[in-house]
Amino acid sequence: MRLKVATLALLLAATPAFAQTLSAEDQAINLNATLGETATAPTAWLGATPHFVMVGAFGDYSFNVNLPALEGAAAEVIGKREYGHDDAGALQLIDFEVAVNAVMNDIERTIELEFANADFNTHTLPLSFALSPDEEFPEGAKASLEVQFEWEWVEKSTIVNEEGLVDSGTLDLALNEGSVDAEGVAANGLIGGFATLTRDGKTLALSFTVPVTEAEIDD
Repeated sequence: MRLKVATLALLLAATPAFAQTLSAEDQAINLNATLGETATAPTAWLGATPHFVMVGAFGDYSFNVNLPALEGAAAEVIGKREYGHDDAGALQLIDFEVAVNAVMNDIERTIELEFANADFNTHTLPLSFALSPDEEFPEGAKASLEVQFEWEWVEKSTIVNEEGLVDSGTLDLALNEGSVDAEGVAANGLIGGFATLTRDGKTLALSFTVPVTEAEIDD
């Protein structure tokens, strides 16, 4: 769920304070999440084979997560769809999430990316969405993206919990397939695309095709 502004501000303020207690060497470990071989930032969707590649920076943190194939990868990478109802009661795909759980630099870390639109199901893919923080569920070819990552480095008494909307960017949604159940939701199939985003002048790029393992209806 999206945090209120005041709560978010407290989280963002608290995390660097923890990091500043670390040695320079440990701080470098904490601020950099790497997995797999060093990669260049993707510039387009890398295709329908399940994968997750994310390179760049968000806040004080740098990411180089390179999983060109999810099969056999030392990480859990899954997708989730969230549905809502319009005023007439019709079901809408208002949100999808991509979550990564893996050990990076000897720290167990979680990364979550939450994309929102008034109804992704109404669009013919592939389609490029403009990312903006101005609306919670933008209509048309607009979307919002919230990035969250968290971990606890127990040995160093360090907790990271960051969450925030991106300032701008694009989402090129290329794949959204699955079989719907009796309620009209699809907790299966694949979702994939490419996103490039900026926040506070820093950039992050990612390509993903992930299996969807969960779906829920937001009442």
